[in-house]
Formats: sequence, C-alpha cells, structure tokens
Amino acid sequence: MQNNKEYSVIMFDFGGVIAEEGFVKGMEEIAKKCGLDPKVVVEAATDILYESGYICGKTAEKEFWSAFKKRFSLDNYSDEELREEVLRRFVIRPWTLDLIRTLRSSDIEVVLLTDQTNWIEEINEETPFYDMFDHVFNSYRLGKCKHDGTIFKEILNILGVDPKDIILVDDRRRNITLAKEYGIKGILYKSKDELLKELFAYLPELESKMA
Repeated sequence: MQNNKEYSVIMFDFGGVIAEEGFVKGMEEIAKKCGLDPKVVVEAATDILYESGYICGKTAEKEFWSAFKKRFSLDNYSDEELREEVLRRFVIRPWTLDLIRTLRSSDIEVVLLTDQTNWIEEINEETPFYDMFDHVFNSYRLGKCKHDGTIFKEILNILGVDPKDIILVDDRRRNITLAKEYGIKGILYKSKDELLKELFAYLPELESKMA
C-alpha cells in the first residue's frame, strides 16, 4: 500500500489495546474467587503461559491449565470454567475498530501483532474482526512471541516496509523497547485519549476524521 505519509503502517497489540486485557483480568478474578493474591496468580500464570510454550503453539491448552491448576491446587475447577473467566473478559473496544476503519480509509496499512493463543481465534469466530486488518500475526501460529525480539525482523521481511514507516501500539513497555531496536516507532498504550493524542501528533490528518 503506497501513500505520501511519513508513517504507512500501524501495528496494534490485541489484549490491552484493541480489547480489554482479558488474560490479566480473568486471572485476577480467578484469584479473588479462590482467595489467592491476584498479583501472584497473574505473574505465575504468565510465566506458565510462556514457559509451557502454549503462547507459541508448542503445547496444548490442556497442558497450560494442568500446570496452572497444579501450581495453585485448583483441581476442583474444570479447564472450561477457568478459560471462560479469561475469554469473556477480552471485550473488544468499539472505538479501536473505528480507529482502524479511519486509518484504512486514509491509506494506512493496519496490522495485528499479538502474543495470543487459540483463544483469539475463538473470539474472532464469535465477533469477527480479523478481516479489518491487512495482516494478522499471532504468536500461537508464528511459533514465536514478542519476547523473542527477532519476531520483528521476520514481520519486517513479510511486510517489506522500512521500519521507520511503522508505528507499534502496545501496552507492554518491553515490546516497545524490542521493536525500537529494529527502528520501529513505538507508542505505549495507557489510555484512549493518550493514544489518540500521540497518533494525531504523528498523523495529524486523522484528527479531523476521528472527530
């Protein structure tokens, strides 16, 4: 896709940007129901997600839940009960879809780059949104996550775009830092207002279209 703008590609994270952060919120709710420390549960669940390889499609979901339940002695809960606490909290933010439509109408290529599992595919089946993106990159299918910074090199090769023309929007500072090592501009997501303010600074023509 060609245009005359300084930035021609915007890459978005999913959980915590396009949608509410369902994994964190779901784990916090599980912790509360079980009388556990939410921070400890979130940190442990995240470690298991990556260490098990589930986030990169290297092991089955049942292996993730088995390790999680063993860690917190939650054998009285079914996998289905636990996963539902997570999945139902990945609520897509309507304004982000409006933003994507505006970007695409302005000849900006829009890319989804997310560390997710098969869960995001179930969400897409329930509420289709994949087709709003020019490209969808999911760690579960790539076999590599953003923790491995080389994922950005691979995506740059696929897109065939100069990294200085790309902006990554992510809610994790580590991912922004890794992307910057490859020359990609980063916006750390904090809130809707702050994101739009930063995007308008880079792409001022968007402001009138989003009004």
